[in-house]
Amino acid sequence: MSRVPNAVEEFIHAKPVTPSIWPRRLLHVVTVSSIPVAILIAPTELMQWSLVAGSVAAVILELLRGLLPWANDLAIRYLPFFKPFEQYQVTGATFMVLGATATYFAFGTDVTVLALLFLAVGDPLAALIGRRDHYVRFFGKSVVGSAAFVLGATTVGVLVAQHPDIPLAWWLVPGAFSAALAELLPLPVDDNLSVPLFAAAVMTLLAMI
Repeated sequence: MSRVPNAVEEFIHAKPVTPSIWPRRLLHVVTVSSIPVAILIAPTELMQWSLVAGSVAAVILELLRGLLPWANDLAIRYLPFFKPFEQYQVTGATFMVLGATATYFAFGTDVTVLALLFLAVGDPLAALIGRRDHYVRFFGKSVVGSAAFVLGATTVGVLVAQHPDIPLAWWLVPGAFSAALAELLPLPVDDNLSVPLFAAAVMTLLAMI
């Protein structure tokens, strides 16, 4: 049996650059992927109202957290897997709901489903794989993690394209790359908002060619 190349072996056993919050990553996969699954199986009108209601509820919760310190303390204490800096900032969960809603209403069902699944699978993969990369990093993020994002996003895209409402089109792969690029770049908005919107926009434009 051939020996694993030294560089790969070092990568596997390297001390992580950042700590792993794997329960939060798992929650991210489940919660984000539940939205495109719901889009595929729920009536359109019900899905529209659900996303609007979820966005309104998320904004109200953020306002309460900002205006009432005790409400913020309760949220931090009882809602799962807050990042430390989110105690005084808008949470990634709120950006996720707003991003899903904006993408759904701005673009078609097919690209919205793909873009949200790219976020659901690719973002945690980029974090979990990239945290061991000590070498090639841009903007504090790992190129290896971005490659894992593209691979995971493309794989889940091909799998979900078996559904009759989701075409297996050539622009799926550029969409996965654009989602990974949005996650890698230091954009002034949260990944949960920028990734699905950017990926959906790219796929929509390419589908017009």
